[in-house]
Amino acid sequence: MSLWSEIKRRNVIRAGLAWLALSWLLIAIADLLFPYLGFPPEAIRGLILGLAVALVPVLVLSWMLELTPRGLRRDRGPTGDNPENVRTARRIDQLTVVLILAALGLSALREFVLVEPAEPPAEIVRVAPGEPPPAMAEPDPPVDPSSIAVLPFANMSPDSDNAYLAEGMAEELINVLSRIDGLKVASRTSSFALRDASLGVRGIGRELGVAHLVEGSVRRQDDQVRISAQLVRAADDLQLWSGSFDREVADIFALQEDIAQAITDALAGPLGVRTVEVRRATEDLRAYELYLRGRQLFAQRGASLMPARELLQRAVARDSEFAEAWALLAGVEYVLPSYFAEADTISARRAAEEAASRALARLPAEPNALAVSARLAADRGEREAALALVDRALAEDANSANTWMWKGLTLLEAGHLGAARQAFDRARRLDPLSGIHLGWLGSTELAAGEHARAADHFEQAHALGWRGPARAWQLKLALDRHGYGDRAEQAYREWIGTDGRIEPAALPVYNDVAGAFSDERQRQAAGNRISAAIERHPEHDWTPLLLNLGLTDAAIAEALRDKPPSRQIVLMMIWSPVDRAFREHPDFSRYAERAGLPAFWRTQGWPDHCRPVAAAGDAAFQLACAQ
Repeated sequence: MSLWSEIKRRNVIRAGLAWLALSWLLIAIADLLFPYLGFPPEAIRGLILGLAVALVPVLVLSWMLELTPRGLRRDRGPTGDNPENVRTARRIDQLTVVLILAALGLSALREFVLVEPAEPPAEIVRVAPGEPPPAMAEPDPPVDPSSIAVLPFANMSPDSDNAYLAEGMAEELINVLSRIDGLKVASRTSSFALRDASLGVRGIGRELGVAHLVEGSVRRQDDQVRISAQLVRAADDLQLWSGSFDREVADIFALQEDIAQAITDALAGPLGVRTVEVRRATEDLRAYELYLRGRQLFAQRGASLMPARELLQRAVARDSEFAEAWALLAGVEYVLPSYFAEADTISARRAAEEAASRALARLPAEPNALAVSARLAADRGEREAALALVDRALAEDANSANTWMWKGLTLLEAGHLGAARQAFDRARRLDPLSGIHLGWLGSTELAAGEHARAADHFEQAHALGWRGPARAWQLKLALDRHGYGDRAEQAYREWIGTDGRIEPAALPVYNDVAGAFSDERQRQAAGNRISAAIERHPEHDWTPLLLNLGLTDAAIAEALRDKPPSRQIVLMMIWSPVDRAFREHPDFSRYAERAGLPAFWRTQGWPDHCRPVAAAGDAAFQLACAQ
């Protein structure tokens, strides 16, 4: 007997078809029930793969066994033919037809009758009498088909210390892709925040608001490196491109260019034809490795900033022409005072300016150096120059969430709240899992009187790690909504308990005056306590404390007192409605003059909600604000 005849006699084909029909039915049931049971889409994919793999043993068993009136037994071949074989074949055919009809019925039910699981009912928000209703949340725009996120690459090297290389490759791809016109690239902070999340491709795409994901791995052995990468469509996990590259570590820049070009080619539909060019940042491989390690630590902020600075200093010592390393070092120096009370602000700014200048001397369009230079110009009161510099930085790298945030801060300091809000929102969309962007966005919503939305963003910012500043804004919110009272004192205590920018020597005074936030009868005594503290600690800036207590005259006097630069960023915190008296104070123009604001206002427009009482051409003015 031929092999084909034997396959038919043993009902192998029928068993396979029956198994496929059963698989279709099981998949239809899963597709119907899994969404209601809360199972992720990946569970259905796993079921499909499991059923496909199980087809092989089903075919093997149908070859080895036969069905008899006494049950299953080993098939002994044609000589031991089962007289019930024809009846068994007919029963398998009948079962297959039943399974197909059932699967068809369930699929039709799922497609045409049932609807998706209903969304949970909207939460009922009760508004107190006299309180404005909360603003409706603006829906996010549809996912841009030209959007992408690069996930952290897996380190497959035998040496775990090479993790920086895997992370550095992913970050370099982010930098390269972000320079491609028309491509929206999610920020490193948000992409890397999902490193250990078990969301699956679709979940990550939804979380980051992107249409495509890049993932891969790096394996280094001595001077050889293998990089594997793939581009997938987030909506359906469809692989659009994949590739593996074996090179020497010294060819790392060419490797980055090859991968970025392959990804760009795969996205030729939404992007059109693009050519990718990667600049060779340095010829010193060791300097580049130090730079990658330093950048990895800089992204972590906090205690990692000091070792990041040391690594970057070593990188530029090895290659003084390494512009990117100089630019990153400038960023480290600039943010140090925000994280370390012992860091001297003047010295940090001087070091940041020197590093940024060295970067720009070697690469005049280096975007990170331009962004740092913009903030330094703003600190010097050169407002229009600052805005021009930050716009140049964004022209070079429009996908930098940090630069968009710094542009927002430059505009917020000038009271251009609407424009600042747009910049912060752009930063949030590029980096949705970073608390700082949500917090600053909330500050502009508070200034606009959108209390519910601002409160929500402050809480999200705090949950994402932006703790002290978020609590400072929540104090502003409590004062604006409820005035002085128990809520204000509670918010105040939460602020001083989490904000590391308050100098340790000043913290006892902050604690002593907490009762004045709930009992206005204590405010004068609190002012006297602070005045005594100013005499003992003139090196500290007490303006935020006086401002929050509503002691406007004392706050203006303290703001005008000569002292070292403050970490308290007072200028960014005075545009909420509760600080209206500070902005309308007759001496506020002197404070604004020191910050270079009047010249900026006369050319770029006066602050939102505020106008000068005196003529715009007068040397002195007083603001009148609508809120």
